[in-house]
Amino acid sequence: KRKDQTAKVYEIKLDKSKISKQRSYALQRLFLEGKWFTNYIISKGITDSVSYEDYKIKKVNVKVGDMFEERELTILSSQMKQYIIKRLQSNNKSLIILKAKGKKTGKIRYKKSLHSIPLMQYGITYWINAKDKTVHIQGLGNFKANGIDQIPWNGEFATANFIERNGDYFLHVVVYVPKEKKVHNGRAIGIDLGIKNQITFSNGIKVQYAIPMPERIKRLYKAFSRSQYDKEERKRSRRGTKLLQKIKKEFQHQNNQKKDINNKLAHYVTANYEYVAYQNDNIQSWSKLFGRRIYQTSIGGFRECLKRKASTPLEVGRFIRTTGVCINCGTVQHLNLSDRMVVCPSCHSVFDRDVGAANKIKEEGLCLGNLGETLAEDYASTSSMLEYIRRIPHVKASIAVEARSPKVTGEAGAQSVRAG
Repeated sequence: KRKDQTAKVYEIKLDKSKISKQRSYALQRLFLEGKWFTNYIISKGITDSVSYEDYKIKKVNVKVGDMFEERELTILSSQMKQYIIKRLQSNNKSLIILKAKGKKTGKIRYKKSLHSIPLMQYGITYWINAKDKTVHIQGLGNFKANGIDQIPWNGEFATANFIERNGDYFLHVVVYVPKEKKVHNGRAIGIDLGIKNQITFSNGIKVQYAIPMPERIKRLYKAFSRSQYDKEERKRSRRGTKLLQKIKKEFQHQNNQKKDINNKLAHYVTANYEYVAYQNDNIQSWSKLFGRRIYQTSIGGFRECLKRKASTPLEVGRFIRTTGVCINCGTVQHLNLSDRMVVCPSCHSVFDRDVGAANKIKEEGLCLGNLGETLAEDYASTSSMLEYIRRIPHVKASIAVEARSPKVTGEAGAQSVRAG
């Protein structure tokens, strides 16, 4: 049955405006008890066997300063405890496997905070009412939630993770849905990633986008640096804790914007092209020279989206030369970062640097997949693709001079037509 299905994770957000103070305290208490129980199991030692007493225990010792105090577990259910233990066992096994391979590994450390509780049994530890748009969490009751409508009606619910993130609560639900039909239109596209133009497609479309750090974060950081910190207790003041939570929320909002752009771009590409070629660039090394630009764009996240969603992803090797290579005759020449247009000294072709690299990546990708050069780019779809990209917030799109174009006189060969 699972052969015809695929697992997808849907995020559901609890509506905080509908949660009373008493229930908000219960939610905070759940994750606090999860931390206590996790540290209790780590102190006992993580073994393969789980005793009945371990996940039925009602009280644990908690270290407070230099003393231990006994705390009661009132909200954390037995099923939650059982799967917290299984999660720790799985992590411990992974460390043992890495150590056997000769890699340096540490050990599982005590948790300062816990931000996820596993809910493994649908119908017992949690369930969802799509009609009332509510989520039931074991021991806590029903909560109004947003995002339930995105789950398809024919999906089968499996496990879930209850997550606390910057004061908000989310349910990550694993749902098995029928497999989507892959794209089989025989169309191919090459993609070049860069610094000045973040994404360049082989059809000539160049995409620029950046989500800079808001000024609000800088102001919050200044206020946070002035907040008091107790070195003996190793605790920051209540005001500092609130400021830190606000900073995390701002960063989360910034990351969500970048993810939204990457997902929308990857969705269009994978829905309209069967073969998607890209290069395995070492983006981590780029961040040493262009750290702020890389962080503001998250082009590495776009590449990961292509790997997951493309019907046939074609990854070109990192050390294959693609920049400065003439598409017509294959002549290689060295280019500086300031050289945006390329004039081939052999065949006198003039083409855009990034578009030429994207076409070379497509050519190498098709050779890698033994697909030959019969798959040509559908340039008729360029206008619709450009129109779609221009509708994405914070994204600018332009179309460059077509690659493989003959040499022209004057400045016409270096001019690009601005489209958005």
